[in-house]
Amino acid sequence: MNKSAALAAAAACCLAAPAYAQWHKSPEVQALYEKAKLERKVVVWGTQRTEVEWIPPAFNALFPGIEVEFLGDNDVATKAIAEARAGRHTIDVFWNSLTGSLPLMQRDLIAKSDWTPFGIAKTNISFDGRMAYTSNMAYSLAWNRDLMKREDIPENWAGLLDPRFKGKMTASLFLLPRVFGGLQIAWGEERAVKFARDILSSADLLLTRSPRESILASGERSLAMGEVDSLARMWAKSGMKIDYLVPEPMLLGQFGSTVMAKAPNPNAALLLAGYMASAEGKAAKEAATSQADYGPTGTSDLAKRINSGKAEVVFDNPQQMEAREKAIRAMGPIVTGQK
Repeated sequence: MNKSAALAAAAACCLAAPAYAQWHKSPEVQALYEKAKLERKVVVWGTQRTEVEWIPPAFNALFPGIEVEFLGDNDVATKAIAEARAGRHTIDVFWNSLTGSLPLMQRDLIAKSDWTPFGIAKTNISFDGRMAYTSNMAYSLAWNRDLMKREDIPENWAGLLDPRFKGKMTASLFLLPRVFGGLQIAWGEERAVKFARDILSSADLLLTRSPRESILASGERSLAMGEVDSLARMWAKSGMKIDYLVPEPMLLGQFGSTVMAKAPNPNAALLLAGYMASAEGKAAKEAATSQADYGPTGTSDLAKRINSGKAEVVFDNPQQMEAREKAIRAMGPIVTGQK
């Protein structure tokens, strides 16, 4: 699916929203919308351009007349903090992971919001009302279907130590420490560190900062370890012969929308942030980016498996963020060979 088609799908997803999602017609939301139209615009910052460029057409399908400006950047948290320090308040909505949003939370840059008008379940709200969950990511195994079969792929991370995978795998230098950090939460430090050292020393991993899809497509390597599941789905939609699975322990990241404490357009900010965490917003995001909701309100087969109680899952949440970040920091030097 190309970019234009993805954005069109996101907008169409809103226009075809089912009857259960009538929150946007409530008097409370309509009153907020009228105030937001007087502000005329809203500014949202997120982690990457592809993660936020779907928002203008999708949001305007429900709420026309408000210009949506966006910025997508991996360093968006650092930039937002620098803006605040300089006394510049241009950001209305900040969208990021739990860990990416935490530095702004710690500096009181995020406002507490009332999410009830948007039909958002209490289980999808965190940080004492300052974040509403929008979507998740799962670390997966992605492979070239011409070079590997589904039955060749292990159902768990430990299976990657099998000698038959030697010289066949690639991984991201950015993502791999996060995989090992998540495994430390599930397995404990000793086992996770041993697994990391064993696979790095024996599997002949091709570690890269470059996109892995070209490596898989060319056949240089046939399996990507620790790939973002939504990226693998996007590659498949684009026509690549790529498939993926989420091995156990299932390692999940959590993303959410927040309203800046000094948002220059506070009404439009709340309207947009609430929309992003609503059923329509989640559906539009998934249509455009393939990033899905795996929380208790998720409806996909993978979400049902994750919430079945039958799978081993490491779900990102505020309670274990500090431990997970500490584990990631410890795993980074191991991945780069500095420790």
